[in-house]
Amino acid sequence: MKLHKSFSLAVTSALLMATAACSLEEENLSGVSTDQEWSTASGFEKKVNDCYFDLVRIVYGQAEDTYLMTAETGTDIWQDTNPEGTNGNWSKLMRYEDFSAANGMLNEGYAGFYAIVNSCNAAIFYADKVTGLSQDRINELVAEAHFIRAHALYNIVEQWGGKYLSTLPTSTPISAPTCNKVNDFYNVIISDLEFAKQYLPIHQEVRGHVTRAAAYHLHAKACLTYATYTDGLGYADPISDGESKQLLQQAKVSADYLIDNAASLGVKLYSDVNEVFDENNNKTNAEALFVVTHSSVTAYNPRGNYFNRAWKHAMAYNANTSGVYLDGMVASYETEVNGISVPKLAKSNCYMAPSKYMIDLYGDNDMRYDAFFNDVFYINKPTASDGLHYTWSATDAQRYNLNSNRVGNHSYDIMLGDTAVYISRHTFTQAERDACRYAIYNIADNYADPAKPLKFFPSLSKGDTPSMYAGTNANKPYSSSDCIIYRLGETYLLAAEINWRLGQTEVARINTLRNRACVGHDHSMDVTTGDINADFLLDEYARELIGEWSRWMTLKRFRAFESRIAKCNPQIKNFNKDIHYLRPIPAAEILLIDNPEEYQNYGY
Repeated sequence: MKLHKSFSLAVTSALLMATAACSLEEENLSGVSTDQEWSTASGFEKKVNDCYFDLVRIVYGQAEDTYLMTAETGTDIWQDTNPEGTNGNWSKLMRYEDFSAANGMLNEGYAGFYAIVNSCNAAIFYADKVTGLSQDRINELVAEAHFIRAHALYNIVEQWGGKYLSTLPTSTPISAPTCNKVNDFYNVIISDLEFAKQYLPIHQEVRGHVTRAAAYHLHAKACLTYATYTDGLGYADPISDGESKQLLQQAKVSADYLIDNAASLGVKLYSDVNEVFDENNNKTNAEALFVVTHSSVTAYNPRGNYFNRAWKHAMAYNANTSGVYLDGMVASYETEVNGISVPKLAKSNCYMAPSKYMIDLYGDNDMRYDAFFNDVFYINKPTASDGLHYTWSATDAQRYNLNSNRVGNHSYDIMLGDTAVYISRHTFTQAERDACRYAIYNIADNYADPAKPLKFFPSLSKGDTPSMYAGTNANKPYSSSDCIIYRLGETYLLAAEINWRLGQTEVARINTLRNRACVGHDHSMDVTTGDINADFLLDEYARELIGEWSRWMTLKRFRAFESRIAKCNPQIKNFNKDIHYLRPIPAAEILLIDNPEEYQNYGY
């Protein structure tokens, strides 16, 4: 009997998409039936573990990681680094240009989340058939499946709207999947999270296995999001104002409980924002509520030595002369060259850059810019005859628009390990730039045409952990760093939004986040109740959560694509509010079902 582990739901193409890059089947050689195997204590624990498999293998890091782009781009805060928009499906996704069901960037998220749902359905189905475990232990285990299913369904319904919904495991294709209402999705999501809040353990022995704190967070987020469906968006029955308020009250209870009881739930808000994404905290992050883990031990990874790639898309160094590059910078894992210490440098994909609006959101006293972005690059390859320095070449000087006097001039030589390039928010004069030994590139110059940013931008460094780079080739790097999907900092923002929507505007939670990010923590970044409105909240979500798989769904929750794109991202010219609040069902699905016109979202 073959068990197709990557088979999603009965949605036919999920199998095709999930296995397009790498076929994965499990052969059951024991002769024991599925019912017998999954009803045992060890078999059921394996089935619950299986719920995590496609989180790692397909969605968060070990595939091509297109879901990061799906979840973040096409918004106000990210732009395509290809000025002409000719980077294939990547550009189409980010710009809504020629954006159709054929865009392969959608496949991993769609197939991956449906595969996760099917694994969770099986675990939930077998929970009342298990022998050899106490009921308390069964409840703890199945609560993991309830949480993960809720997480997957939340992403499905927010990206694609009311589509196929099953709560039972399936093993055969369904040729004509039905469309279920958004309301039906949220009924399952909220029920799953209520169960998870009650039964998930506070601590887990295995890192990455979900805990109770995460359930409170996602319950607050799901109730808040469902409360916005008074307009019936995406095949939903509009909910009443009374129902919306009731959902907001439920969201408030969960968010407040998590924040007020964080310590007893095993999490904490770091007191300094620089700690949040410090790579030394990556594997023990105290603020993280839900993480997807990757290991330096290849046997622990679904794809062996092909691990986390999520961090690469938003970084500027691409070993390409069209952007951040010098002859003295080479992709390398070396930490010492000719006896001199140098930082590791990995080649990135350089697909997505923060918009100028995004960069300008950080005031001078806001440490989140320095904590979350990298704007300095270092020499790690000598070009001078002494083997210790880089000497300026004519092509390098020209690339940075610097005076040719430095070319071959040893007074401008840069020592190994010293600054090579600085991407500056402060605008330096030409004279100041020419006088500096290293290259200064003004961010303002990168965005001289705000619709066509160049590739000289600060790199989002939240997921960049050089000590965990993996593989043997820095030109094709991976990382064993964990992906933080939810963290307590977001809970504080959700609490502020919930209160605002309830008309109970308060600033304590917002100011807690802002003051921990403030230089000197002197409350000079505090805001008052009069500052709180939709635009301010969206700005604050951007400052805190950029790159954390949430921006697209946050704009949707605020129904703010039109206003924010017009205000913040002149690169996007084709957003259509009647179409683009939902993603297209991937063509790989549509081509294999009997009711494609019914199942596809409007306009695609």
